[in-house]
Amino acid sequence: MAVRFLRGCYDALAAAGWLWLGLPMPPPPEPRPELRPPPHGHPERVRPDLPPSEAELALWHQLREPARKR
Repeated sequence: MAVRFLRGCYDALAAAGWLWLGLPMPPPPEPRPELRPPPHGHPERVRPDLPPSEAELALWHQLREPARKR
């Protein structure tokens, strides 16, 4: 929350500076991707933009089953 507020303050001050100098504002940066690929060795991060693999589906199915008594 604080990061969003500070980012907005920075953007507003940058725009005011460009206007004060009388220079045209540079084009806005490309939107940052919301999702980064999961780091290697951390498959527990689920990416909603990628369909689950067969291995992931099998693991999720195992997790949904109740634990069997041994």
